[in-house]
Amino acid sequence: MENYLLERKLRDEDKNLHRRAAESVFVLQTMLSKYLTRFPDFTDHSFLHSMNVIDYCNRIIGDDQIKKLCPEECYVLIMGCYLHDIGMGIGSHDFAEFSQKLDFGDYFDNHDREDEAATVRAFHNEYSGLFIRKYSKLFDIPSDAMTRAIIQVSRGHRKTDLLDRSEFGNIQAGDAIIRTAYLSAVMRLADEIDVASDRNPILLFGNKTVTDEISIIEFGLHKSILYVDVGDDTVTLHTRPITAAYRPKIEMLAEKITDTLNYCRTVAEQTSDLRIRQKRVIIQE
Repeated sequence: MENYLLERKLRDEDKNLHRRAAESVFVLQTMLSKYLTRFPDFTDHSFLHSMNVIDYCNRIIGDDQIKKLCPEECYVLIMGCYLHDIGMGIGSHDFAEFSQKLDFGDYFDNHDREDEAATVRAFHNEYSGLFIRKYSKLFDIPSDAMTRAIIQVSRGHRKTDLLDRSEFGNIQAGDAIIRTAYLSAVMRLADEIDVASDRNPILLFGNKTVTDEISIIEFGLHKSILYVDVGDDTVTLHTRPITAAYRPKIEMLAEKITDTLNYCRTVAEQTSDLRIRQKRVIIQE
C-alpha cells in the first residue's frame, strides 16, 4: 500500500512538522485556485493537482525507500508538492516585484514583455520560489534552511539543472540532511505523469467558450488517458483515445515522459544513495 506513505511517516516521526504541513493545507486550498484568474481555460493546477503529485511521489519512491527518508525530507517534499505551482496564481503586485528579481535570459527577444500570462506560465517555477521566500512565515516554515530546501524542490519541478550541485546540493537543516536533487527529481517525474483525465475539471470538457486550438487538443489528450499506474518498474498510461487522431499524440506524450523519467533516474543515481525504480513507460489501450 503506497498511499499516504510520506504523510504517515511525517506524522509518526515528527508531529510538529506534520502539524505545520497540515495547517498550511488549509491556507493553500483557496490560494492554489487563484491561477484560474489568469488561466481560466488551463489544465488543473489547483490543490487537487498538488494532491495527485504527492500521491505519485509516494508511488515513485515506494515503501522501502520512504523508510530511508528523514522526516524533514518528507516535510520538504510534501510542502514542495503543494507549493510548486503557487507562482501560477500570483497577483499583479507580486508579479511586478518578483519580475525585478528574475533573470529572463533572452526570453523577451521572442516574446511580448507585456504578455503577463505568458511570462508567468514560462517562469512559474521561479515565481513560485520567490513567493515561498516572501510568504514563508504564512506557511509556518520552521527555519531558513527548510525554506531554502522547499524553494529548490519547488523550482526543480521544471527546466532547472538538477545535476548542478551548487543549486541542488544537500541542505543541512538542524541534524537532518535534505537531498534536494533527489526530492526534486521525484517531484519532477510525479508532476510529469499527472496527465490523466481528472487533470481537467469536468466543466472544462464541455466549456464551449474554450476555442483555443492548443487548449482543445490538450484537453482531448488528457481526456484520452483514463489513469496512470505507477508500478515497481513501469509507468503505465491506461488510455482510451477519444479519436484515432489522438493515438500518435499519446505516443508523443509517452516519449516525453520517458525522457523525463530517464533524466530523473540519472539525477537520483548521481546525487544520492536512493533510486527511481521505474524504468519504462507503457501505453495500454
